[in-house]
Amino acid sequence: MNVLQQRQLALNAAYIFNGLTVSIPGMEKALHQYTLEPSDKPFDMRSVPLATAPAFEQKAEISLVANKPDKVAPSRQDIFQEQLAAIPEFKNLGPLFKSSEAVQLTEAETEYFVRCIKHVFANHVVFQFDCTNTLNDQLLGKVTVQMEPSEAYEVLRCIPAPSLSYNQPGMCYTLVRLPLDDPTAVACTFSCTMKFTVRDCDPNTGVPEDDGYDDEYVLEDLELTLSDHIQRVLKPNFAAAWEEVGDDYEKEETFALSTIKSLEEAVNNIVKFLGMQPCERSDKVPENKNSHTLYLAGMFRGGLDVLVRARLALGDGVTMQVTVRSIVEAPVDVILASVG
Repeated sequence: MNVLQQRQLALNAAYIFNGLTVSIPGMEKALHQYTLEPSDKPFDMRSVPLATAPAFEQKAEISLVANKPDKVAPSRQDIFQEQLAAIPEFKNLGPLFKSSEAVQLTEAETEYFVRCIKHVFANHVVFQFDCTNTLNDQLLGKVTVQMEPSEAYEVLRCIPAPSLSYNQPGMCYTLVRLPLDDPTAVACTFSCTMKFTVRDCDPNTGVPEDDGYDDEYVLEDLELTLSDHIQRVLKPNFAAAWEEVGDDYEKEETFALSTIKSLEEAVNNIVKFLGMQPCERSDKVPENKNSHTLYLAGMFRGGLDVLVRARLALGDGVTMQVTVRSIVEAPVDVILASVG
């Protein structure tokens, strides 16, 4: 009630129209940790992992009957946060910002099956490699994935999987520091090589020989893209959120999408490339229209709100006027530099 009485649009947008976007189990853990470690500093909401916004069509769901509240189950990201925090080398990285879907780095029916999940933090990325040895006459040991970046990313350390028995999955990790001197350097290609020791073993008993040898297996290249640094955030009232962020760091540019032949294709490509959440059902283009406005909301790595308004016009291709707002300048520059 006090928020309403103050009649401030920014407060209304933050606490009523758009609400909290954090993980409830994550917030419970962060608050509990804060009470265990007394500090003069106020509690920082940016230390709380975000709730994952739905990637599907928005649906208004309003319950008129108060049901018994269910216990909130941990999200996929909450589970990853807990698993990574238990590894000593990762415990000081801060809150987990985003975890990608698994990316397959080997073809089917090969000697080894490897896929990667990218865990993005404020200043680091942890690459989790899920590995399976499909050879019943080999026992692999000290399995790591060596990564060579194409840009100014720094590989800090590899955490090996101690051993990989036949058809038994294991995990190894590679920790990479993001470029601090160039915040727009969000895209990078990594060449990946799995390295390990091999001990031949009896396929029937699984008993390995005493001696082993070093070997390696080249994996597919792995891409880090802009969308890995942005988390979808649903803003039910985009206009209120737009005013709340304000125009202090607003920038605008126009681009020609000459190879795109429809507004629908343009919208789909923009949403996928930026990895942001469409608002106000603006990802649906009305039929027989030559112009359309797409509204997108997200949070950039480090807990920074970012909003995009893309005005599209169909002609010989699609012309796109992009306006970006954020609470600081860096995410605005990142998005415009990446789109350009």
